[in-house]
Amino acid sequence: MRKLSDPVGAVTRRAAPIRWRAIDAIAQVHRRVSDGSVALTFDDGPRPGSTDLVLDILAELGVSATFFCVGKNVLAYPDLARRIRASGHAVGSHSFTHPDPEKTALSALARDYVRGRRALVEVLGEDTGLFRPPRGHLDVASAALVRRLGLRPWLWSLNPEDWRAGAVQVDIEASAGQATAGDVVLLHDWIEQPWAPEALNRSATIDALVEIVSRVRERGLTFRSLTR
Repeated sequence: MRKLSDPVGAVTRRAAPIRWRAIDAIAQVHRRVSDGSVALTFDDGPRPGSTDLVLDILAELGVSATFFCVGKNVLAYPDLARRIRASGHAVGSHSFTHPDPEKTALSALARDYVRGRRALVEVLGEDTGLFRPPRGHLDVASAALVRRLGLRPWLWSLNPEDWRAGAVQVDIEASAGQATAGDVVLLHDWIEQPWAPEALNRSATIDALVEIVSRVRERGLTFRSLTR
């Protein structure tokens, strides 16, 4: 899906204007890991035909990652959601229906975020505050909502834009492969609300994973999942 070019998702905390830093503070946003490793994250799944392939590759590479799952997809494919967790990856909520936060009333957004978290509890039998807002969007009101709901938002520091229709493997490799210590990398095992149907083809991201991991490891870096 489209990732808006807002500061919460697109720039580092150091470069963000004061208003954006204030939003970060309200919601207690995290966007980098502190132990010098790299975190691969996958949004919008789970979905058969893509998430399962991502899991296969991560298992072969011995990489732990984090999946921010859309609640309706978790309920539609519970076995796949359970496989993510059983494989040792972290699972967080990415809302229930993936609404556009800028076009959704705050009360409706609250209900959707709560349902997304509950879907994980229903399927996985465990609760987590780990959360990524749809489109990476937070404003003052939704930041306060996220904090009130007890959600722990993780955004990202590196966006290879693999959600774009027509994104190609070599570009994803070049961008994600340059991850440095502390980076949280935004990738997608599925696309909710794509700009074009072509974006639903996740092969470029899937095929890029081996090279991404290889380039990062060549620099002596390790991978980790995110924590709540």
